[in-house]
Amino acid sequence: MLEKYKRKVMRKPEKLVVEGEAGAGKTTFACSSHTEKDPVFVINADDGGENVFHKTGISLIHDCIPTGDVKENSQKWDSVMATLRDIASEKSGIKRIIIDSVDKLEILAQAKVCTDHKQPHIESLGYGKGYAYSRGEMAKLLSALNYLRDTQDIQPILICHTQIRTINKPTMEPYDSFILKLHKSLSADVMEWADVILFVAFETIVKKIDSGFNRKDSRAIQSGNRFLYTSGSMGVDAKNRFDLPPEIPADWNEYRKLIDSFWDGKKTNSETLKKG
Repeated sequence: MLEKYKRKVMRKPEKLVVEGEAGAGKTTFACSSHTEKDPVFVINADDGGENVFHKTGISLIHDCIPTGDVKENSQKWDSVMATLRDIASEKSGIKRIIIDSVDKLEILAQAKVCTDHKQPHIESLGYGKGYAYSRGEMAKLLSALNYLRDTQDIQPILICHTQIRTINKPTMEPYDSFILKLHKSLSADVMEWADVILFVAFETIVKKIDSGFNRKDSRAIQSGNRFLYTSGSMGVDAKNRFDLPPEIPADWNEYRKLIDSFWDGKKTNSETLKKG
């Protein structure tokens, strides 16, 4: 009787969030997924990606950079949703949609709420109400990305800045951690929505430096190399559903190989990655 429920597992493009500190290479990593065969569309809400677009050859771009005008930002939010509807209405061959950045889009969503409710600021609606309405607008965005993923196999990639917050858990001492630079309820929604959250970081090497008088001081020096945290730790919000090693090179092709290996049934651990 239960035979009718049997089905094959369906591989879908993973919903990806790329976070990290300013200048760590979030946009560079995400945009390096663009090729002539697998074109990328960018929702550009962060005024700082032109050099990356030039370097990677990306030309499909919707600009929606927030300004200080609430009405203008509200119109930009409407234009973002209209753009997603345009993409949904035709078979364009787009392989990925990159939103750079989702925290800047939250500003547009908040402006949409303000104009709909005829308020000058998101907090003017009363305690928590404005952020709840904005969360609803952002839920529409995530739903639209899900639709494009399910109907056209388009992978959604959200780039997000970070902020540092003290985490209090009943089972351990408080500690500071990088978290998504979003309102806390929206941050939780994005964390739950994503299949993979990668944290881009610089490699830091600790060196002993002779400071005289038989003393050696430790100095943290950045090597210039970047890597990705793929799972959560005390200090970083990251996760994945594909058995990725805890740290991997910040290289799109290496990342894709690991995802493909998961679906092909091949195990890849940290040692294998280092040897490769």
